[in-house]
Amino acid sequence: METIYVSGYTREDNKGIHTLTLNADKQAFEASELIIEESNPTYMSLSNDGQHLFTLSDGDEPGVAHYEIIDGRFSLKDRIKVFNENGCYVTYDEETSVLYVANYKKGELAVIKVNEDGTLTLTDLIQHTSPVGPHENQDFAHAHFIHPTNDHQFILSCDLGTDEVHTYQLTDDYKLSEVSVYKAAPGTGPRHLAFHHSKPIVYLLGELDYTVEVLTIQSDGSLIAGNRYHTIPSDWTEFNSSAAIRLSHDNKFLYVSNRGHNSITVFEVSEDGQSLTEIQNISTEGDFPRDFNFNADESFVIVGHQFQPQISLFTRNQTSGLLSYVDNTSINEIVCVTPV
Repeated sequence: METIYVSGYTREDNKGIHTLTLNADKQAFEASELIIEESNPTYMSLSNDGQHLFTLSDGDEPGVAHYEIIDGRFSLKDRIKVFNENGCYVTYDEETSVLYVANYKKGELAVIKVNEDGTLTLTDLIQHTSPVGPHENQDFAHAHFIHPTNDHQFILSCDLGTDEVHTYQLTDDYKLSEVSVYKAAPGTGPRHLAFHHSKPIVYLLGELDYTVEVLTIQSDGSLIAGNRYHTIPSDWTEFNSSAAIRLSHDNKFLYVSNRGHNSITVFEVSEDGQSLTEIQNISTEGDFPRDFNFNADESFVIVGHQFQPQISLFTRNQTSGLLSYVDNTSINEIVCVTPV
């Protein structure tokens, strides 16, 4: 048995963060359990040992909550207000004991120090101010993602509103110092990045133009553009916005979810990491696949849906990279999927 965490909005009957029990032998979900009651935990991040969970939290004081497993259950360690509204992305960098948080609505980024006793301290708060792009959704700066590079030398942040990817370094007093800005094509809407696991390459997902762009990280932190690829068929004329992007640990296959088209597109990645070849586009069997993720050994892909109470389970052929739909379970408004 294997545990998967899922969370999302709590505007309907969802109450917070759940565990899913995955039975790999049966290729099916066995059970689900509500483990943390939290207001709109729309993104979360786990420590490497799975003992600490950091989640976005809404309510009177929107921010981040830190939970620790004590006697087999998650117990609240601390909660901190960060923005005036709920954020959209959080990640925990265990090497520096730092949380990075992005706020979509105001184009803000935050740095939070995780102290030895588990309490949280806000150390930096910045706002993007660049001119916005041409798309109707680009009315303001919209920070959507922030994450350290594999070597922890830089921190990369996507801004959907300004069509930019910012490169920062973390100072000794836990603040962000900008070192470079990459300008994507107008109307791209940079949403998330997937990091190559062995090369200085990142794959930029454009939410608004449904593209993946290959970017190379230079030694100074700047980004150099490579090839661009579309994530949905060219004859699709209805609404779509791309959402999540994941790279298999062997660097051979890249996966993208498409909301509206309601699919996952699978790309085969060249050995040098610079080229993609589409090999599959498969329905997620649900409406608005906001997030998806692998299980621990990447033999399955779990897909959450925002507009339908369904979590879809796919087997993943680790040789071919192809997905096959096998099962589902029902939890509402899921927008984040995290394996233990």
